[in-house]
Amino acid sequence: MKKNTEKTRMLIKKVISTGFGHIFGANVINQVIAFVSNFIVIRVLSKSDYGIYSYAFNIYSFLAMANGFGMEPACLQVCSEKMQTEKNADRYLKFGMLAGSGFNVFLGMLIVLGALYLPLPLEGVNDILILFAALPLLYTFFNFIQTYFRYNMMNVEFSKCSVINTALILVASVAGAYLLQASGMILFRELAYVLSILCAIWIYRFPIKRIFRAAAITLEEKKDILKLSVISMLNTATGQLYYLVDVFLVGWIITDETIVASYKTATIIPNALLFIPAALVVYIYPFFSQRQGDKQWVKQKYFLLLKYFSIVNALISACLIVFAPVIIKIVFGSQYLDAVPAFRILSLSYFFTATFRKITGNLLVTQRKLQFNVWLGLGESVLNIISNWVLIHLMGAVGAAVTTLIICIITSAISVAYFVRYLNKEETE
Repeated sequence: MKKNTEKTRMLIKKVISTGFGHIFGANVINQVIAFVSNFIVIRVLSKSDYGIYSYAFNIYSFLAMANGFGMEPACLQVCSEKMQTEKNADRYLKFGMLAGSGFNVFLGMLIVLGALYLPLPLEGVNDILILFAALPLLYTFFNFIQTYFRYNMMNVEFSKCSVINTALILVASVAGAYLLQASGMILFRELAYVLSILCAIWIYRFPIKRIFRAAAITLEEKKDILKLSVISMLNTATGQLYYLVDVFLVGWIITDETIVASYKTATIIPNALLFIPAALVVYIYPFFSQRQGDKQWVKQKYFLLLKYFSIVNALISACLIVFAPVIIKIVFGSQYLDAVPAFRILSLSYFFTATFRKITGNLLVTQRKLQFNVWLGLGESVLNIISNWVLIHLMGAVGAAVTTLIICIITSAISVAYFVRYLNKEETE
């Protein structure tokens, strides 16, 4: 017992000393700020206006799944592998930033065209959607800066930039909502990203001049990173589709913005809490990338993560389920109490997604097992659409939550089984 306690103490000390404290602390602060932002915005906007904004943001998010053509995660992977050579990593990041930014200009044009010509079911959504056109370019450029901090393990700079960005978005969203309602939220949020980028360059010394002066990568190197980026984009798209189809189909089938608002409210806390596995992934990703192919090390650390992380997430889910009515009433108001059933189901889904799906999926990427995630994501997306269509017709908005639970259990089981099988192959080869 004493030996295990000492091992745990040493493990915690090592994790904190290598930067996890900064990353996790920043993510906690970010989520507190985000909760405050949602708390204020939901009360500033009427339930109907919030439903229209949520639906417009959901439509935008479908196009944003292709943000940067997947260059950001591809650069993280390649630059983590090659970080020992600064100039080499700069070359890849330069190519990724230029290619990703160029693609996002194209995305912005698609958003404008969609807003002008798509016949959407809720009135007012088209007018809001067109304002999102500049967001992909700004969002991805800021994330490339964060990618640079991540693969260089500059956890303090990464964390501080992240907190500043979230704080600016809070101020911008609230100010925009007060001044110009939903339109102001979007325009001011884009301004917040501009300020975040300038802050990262001027205060935290992101070497933008050095990177853009780096030599070009070769044709073979471009092929390698493009292959990774396409697969990463598909992984991201199928992963995000999981969270977008439900809101879209609730609005399309039920055509009531107040029901859209209630269901969207039910998703906010369970989805926001995914910052916990996200923070863990931000911290562990470079370590696992550098140990690519060292199956014994990866296996040992993977099971250690599942052991402790499952306990944390079980406690979180239990608290959310038991205290659901109180949480909804305090955070969002009595008018959203109809969201409680969906909220409880999604809180249970959080346990499986956070503990197994998110961690395992990202660790598969560190071992360059990207194609599995693509095929699993495609299968998940098809099942998600079919199940949502059937269950929303049968059960209303709660059917969307039930679909999420079913799919996250199935995909978690499949991804864990595949990863364990991959790790065990070494013992039989």
